[in-house]
Amino acid sequence: MKRLGSIILSIFIIFVLSATNPERSDYLDWINHKTMDQSSNILKKGILSVAGKSIFDAGTTKSDYLVFSVYKTDFTDVGLGKVTTIGVFNQFIPLSSFEKGQ
Repeated sequence: MKRLGSIILSIFIIFVLSATNPERSDYLDWINHKTMDQSSNILKKGILSVAGKSIFDAGTTKSDYLVFSVYKTDFTDVGLGKVTTIGVFNQFIPLSSFEKGQ
């Protein structure tokens, strides 16, 4: 009976994790707002508010592992660097901030 309970609990946890795995559009909204909040330049904020999602969409890759996702945004070509983020429970956890490319 304990084994059946463990199996049911495991299935429930996997179901909750997969149901709360955030979508790419959620990530793009999150990183756009986070970048706008960190910017003190009004021109940069204006550009991000108009075209931020498409800018971040072009430089972002998503690896979906069913229960969580890993997002990597790479802007080393334009001098902004890279950021890696885990999406789980409808939240985003940055593993690294924008790091300048070598």
